[in-house]
Amino acid sequence: MTRYLHVFAVLILIIDNIERTFGLKPPHDVKMDESNLQWDLSNDDNVLCSLQYNPKRKSEDEWLNVSSHTGTKLRTFQITPEFYGAVFRVRTEKGNNVSEWQYSNPVQCVNVKSCSPVMNLIVINERVFLILTHMDQSLEKEYGEHIEFNISYWKVENGRSSKLESIITDRKKEPLPDLESEQNYCFQVEYLKYNKPYGNASEEKCKIIPETSEAVRRRALLYIIMTTLFVSAMCGICIFVLFKYHKKVKRLLQPVQLEIPYHYREVLNDGFPLQACPSPSSQSLRSCDLITVIENSNEEQEKIYLT
Repeated sequence: MTRYLHVFAVLILIIDNIERTFGLKPPHDVKMDESNLQWDLSNDDNVLCSLQYNPKRKSEDEWLNVSSHTGTKLRTFQITPEFYGAVFRVRTEKGNNVSEWQYSNPVQCVNVKSCSPVMNLIVINERVFLILTHMDQSLEKEYGEHIEFNISYWKVENGRSSKLESIITDRKKEPLPDLESEQNYCFQVEYLKYNKPYGNASEEKCKIIPETSEAVRRRALLYIIMTTLFVSAMCGICIFVLFKYHKKVKRLLQPVQLEIPYHYREVLNDGFPLQACPSPSSQSLRSCDLITVIENSNEEQEKIYLT
């Protein structure tokens, strides 16, 4: 018996939940009209609404309440820029009864007025191009050719900005002519809707324009010409100096004449003085050593006196 009572209680809860969920008609015709989220309700004036949003589809289970639209009779919501990319859902409430959730499309640039173009600078075959894209395709689908890009760029030199240049185009790959190589340029893009500014301007980006191969060749040729002129000028100067001051140059290149002291010259001119050898009978012989050299071939004696 107890078992049947449990089953009966569970059925009652299920039926109650079904009645709470399906007893109210949910909102219908949930849509976005530019910056407004709108929905319609049944004719029951006592029905309240609750609105939630999922921020940029980070997680399907992450739903946050819109405090200004919880348990109210409001049937519209003003979409602000911070809700870009979010998905909304709305349901009706009456007492303890609630309806199913009804979902909106993701918030896109056409629903907010804060989008800006996405730009990137590339170099193809030595030509500079600005690549432009949309954050999403809603503006292009909604306005077609009436949505354009306003490109602004200027040269920055020594911390100062030159004259601002502007190009209006609907192309997504725009060539930028007459940019000086090795110079720093800054770029910024904004939307034009029916020739009037729309949304926010893009982030300012600055980049040094790379040098072209033609500029490299010109610089190399200039270096060769300057080197040739310098070498020719130095050769001409050397020839001029040698021609005008050749006598002084010749004198400077002659070897240095050394002055020999007088006593050296006297010795060289007169020869060395000869000193007489003392006789054997003199007493000076005692102070001399007698060296006798005997040659075996002719048995001759030679006496050499050393002082």
